[in-house]
Amino acid sequence: MMADSAFHGDPAVKAQALERLRRHIAGGSFVYFPAWEDGKANVIGAVVEADDTPSYAAQLGYPIALAETLPMFVNGFRPKAEAERFAEAWLERTPVGADLTRIVSQLVLEMLGNPDLVALTERHPAVKQGRLAIMALHRRAIDGDEPDRKTWKAARLAAVAATDALGEGTLDRRAGQVVEAAAWPGTMRTLLRDTLSALSTLEMYLALSGIGWSEADESRVFQIREQAEKDGYMSELSGIDRVLAILDADHPALGKQFRLRLERMEKSEERYRSAGWKTIEMMERAPVAVAPVPAQ
Repeated sequence: MMADSAFHGDPAVKAQALERLRRHIAGGSFVYFPAWEDGKANVIGAVVEADDTPSYAAQLGYPIALAETLPMFVNGFRPKAEAERFAEAWLERTPVGADLTRIVSQLVLEMLGNPDLVALTERHPAVKQGRLAIMALHRRAIDGDEPDRKTWKAARLAAVAATDALGEGTLDRRAGQVVEAAAWPGTMRTLLRDTLSALSTLEMYLALSGIGWSEADESRVFQIREQAEKDGYMSELSGIDRVLAILDADHPALGKQFRLRLERMEKSEERYRSAGWKTIEMMERAPVAVAPVPAQ
C-alpha cells in the first residue's frame, strides 16, 4: 500500500472523513482556527478530532505537505460558507486510491513558472540558474528519479547564496526567497506551504508597488495608529474602521492610498484560493495507484 494513495484505496475511509467534516459544518462548529478546541474544529481537526496534521495525512493518505498547506488554502476563502464548500470539495473530489505522490512537486513547478517570478529572476543570472536547477530536480522527482539529500542541499545553498546577494526588502530578493523556499523535496512537510507563502508575499508587494505604496507609507500609518491609541483619539471606533476614520479626517491623501492598499491585500488571498482549486484538479487527474476496496 502506498503511503500517499488517497484514503488507502478504501471508500469507507473517505466516507468517514466526509461525515465528520459535514457534521461540524452542519453543527456550526467548523472554524478557520484553532484546529481542535472546545468542540470547534478546522479542516484538519474536524476529521481527526485533534490538532494533529501528521495524523490527518497518515489516516487519509495525503502527502504531509498537502495536509500542512490545507488550512492555508481554506483560510483564503471568505465568507466561511465558501471555506466550507472548498473543504468538502477537497475530500469529495479526491479519487479513492489516487497516487498523490507527485502533486506537491507539480504544484511547486507551477509556482516556479509564475510569469512575474520568472521576469524578476531573469534579471539575476545566479537566481535564474537556481530557479531552473530546482525546477529540474522537481521534474526528476515527478519522473520517479528522486534526487538525494546531498543534491537538494547543494541546490538550496546555491539559491540562498544568490538571494543573499540581493538588496534587503527588494522585489528581487523576495523573488529569490520563493526560489529558496522551493529547494526541498516534495516529502518536506513545509515545502508547499512556505513556497506558496513566499509567492503570495511577492505578488502582494508587486501589487502594492503598482499603486505606489511604500514601506514608508506603512510605517506612517502605524505611527498614526499608535499615537491615536496613546491619545484616545476616536476611541469610539475600533480596528480598521478607526484607522480609516483617522486617515480620512487628518490625512485624506494617505487615506485614499490606504484604501487601495487594503483592496490589494484582499486580492492577494486569491493566490491561496486558486492554488487550492488547482490542487483539487491535480488530484482528480492523478492516476489510481490502489484499486478501491470493494464495498462490504
